[in-house]
Formats: sequence, C-alpha cells, structure tokens
Amino acid sequence: MGWVYNATPEVDAASEYRLILPVCIILTVLMVIIVSLRLVIRATLAPSDYIMVVGLVFSVVYSALCIAQSRYGLGLPLKLRPEADLSTYTKLNYAGRPFYQLGIATFKASLCLSYLRLLSRTSKTSYRKVIWGVILLSTLGHIAGTLALIFNCTPVQRAWNPSIHGTCLPTGTTFYTLAGFTVFCDVIILVLPIPLLLQLNIKPAQKAGVVCLFMLGLFTTACSILRLTQIHRIAWGDGDSTLLVLWGVIEFNVGNIVTCIPYLAPLFKRFVRDFRSTSGRKYYDESARGYVLKNNWSKDQRSQLQSNASGPSQFKQTPSEELILSSREPCHGGIEMTVEYRVSLDSNRERDGK
Repeated sequence: MGWVYNATPEVDAASEYRLILPVCIILTVLMVIIVSLRLVIRATLAPSDYIMVVGLVFSVVYSALCIAQSRYGLGLPLKLRPEADLSTYTKLNYAGRPFYQLGIATFKASLCLSYLRLLSRTSKTSYRKVIWGVILLSTLGHIAGTLALIFNCTPVQRAWNPSIHGTCLPTGTTFYTLAGFTVFCDVIILVLPIPLLLQLNIKPAQKAGVVCLFMLGLFTTACSILRLTQIHRIAWGDGDSTLLVLWGVIEFNVGNIVTCIPYLAPLFKRFVRDFRSTSGRKYYDESARGYVLKNNWSKDQRSQLQSNASGPSQFKQTPSEELILSSREPCHGGIEMTVEYRVSLDSNRERDGK
C-alpha cells in the first residue's frame, strides 16, 4: 500500500509527499527544541513567552495537518488526486487555514513584545507607542483574516462540500489580500527595531551581530512572498496547493525559531565559557567566582611542585612568584604569592659614618 490513499502506484509515485514529510517533521522538531530551550532558560515567563507557547501549539497542529493532507492528495495536481479523497482533503485543508493565519500572528506579537522589553528602561515613550500600534495592527489584521477564512462561504459547510448550494468569496482575491497583509506586517516588524539597535551603546561588532540576528527575519518575509506566488496556481492554474502549504509550514516554524534565538544568548555564552575553560585549569576566588589560568610550568616543575605540596618545600622559587596550590582550592583561592626581599648596606657609606 502506498502513502496516498486510494491512489494507483503510478499516482503515488508522482506525489511529492517525500518532500513534504521531511520538511514538516525536521522543522517542527527543531522549532519545538528551540522554543523549549527558550522557556527553560527564562527564569520568569513573560507574556511574550506564553504567546510563544500558543504559537508552538498552532505550528505543530498546522504541520500535522499538512502531513495528513499529503495522504489525501496534497503533493499532487487536482487532476491526479483520487476522487475518493477529495472530501477529506478539503476538510483538512479548511481546518489548517485558521491555524496558519492566527498562528503567524503569535510570533509577530511575541517579537514586538521583545522589542518593548529592550525599551523597558528607556525614555523612548513614542517608540513604545509605535510598537504597540504595530502589535495591534498585526494581531487584529490576522484575526480578521482568520475570520474571513472560517466564514469564507455561506453557508460555512460549502467551504468543504461544493455540492451544497451557496456562495464563497473569490479564492484568488481573498488569498492575495491576506498574503499581502502578511508581507506588509513582516516588513514593518523587520525594520522596526533597526533604529533602536543602531543607538545601542555597545561595541560595533556586538551591534552588527544583534542587527544581523534580527535581520534573519528576512527569511520569513521571503517565505511569505514565495507563498504568495503560489496563489495564482491555485486560483487559475492546475490547483496544486502543495508549495503554498509547504511554504506556510516553513514560514511558521522558521518565524518561531528566529523569534526565540535572541533568548538563547545565555546558552551560547555558557558554551563559549566552558569551551575556553578547556585551555587551562579553572580556579575560584573567595566569592566562588570562576576564572581560568594557563599553567606555564614545565612538566618536571609541575611534578616536583605536586610532590612537595604536602611537605616542606624544596623547590627553588623566584622572587614575586605566583604558585598554584591546587590542594588548597577553592576556599583558599588557589593562588599564593611569595615575595623575596634583599637588603644590602653600602660599605663606603659605613666608613664615612653616614
């Protein structure tokens, strides 16, 4: 039995489910991992984190519906889809549209709330109002789009059952309007933090890194545009909605990932610190703060120092020398400094009585 229900072996072989499955599964698993790491790292969850959880759930549901659709004809042009699968496929496709439309609003809102977090201790009141305005515009617009997709037909059942008498909104016009609004919001949210980031009082390299990080949002905008290009094929072409749905999955998951990446900075810093610690031994001061020192002693010197650590020292020390006393860390601090003073008397001054 093939992957597509009620399909001949030739039709099953022509299906693009082999592309749909790995894209949906890999991106969804990666997205769940990244969002979960964000929630674990965050000591106290903020509203943006709860919104991100909603986005995660919606993204998982949308990807699951995409995989389910591939068993009923997604991945095939309309003329090759088994007629027995048409009713189930239409219902699954209808169910997935609201999850996508409302779900992408979640990571946009979460990202804007992250911008507000950057401004929490600043006096940029006007800038905060602009961000709140963008949040409201994007969220209300996507909610309106969700309602338009749900109540696209009158009666509603006609959306998945064409045999019912009624009317529906034009497919091409509706999809183009919603996709155009999504791209518009993507662009606004993309450029919104750049003036703020350019004013940050940090090193140029750090500033460039932060700007590039937020510019990763360009990829989600590109996905929205590529998804928009598929609308003509659905409305006036062969009706194959495979790439439309697939680009939606990519946009949804990548959008969630990009939104969470800035919150993973502590994890990256910890990784770099642990990696650096392998270049030398780690010691602690009296406040238990860790630091790393490189050991420049030769092998023979280290062995002689270790053999004499518990008994009287016979190792010849140089003036103002720092010895690493591993047997006494961390309470001692791991470092002891010894200083040798030499006092001499000038013989000429002694004869002169001076």
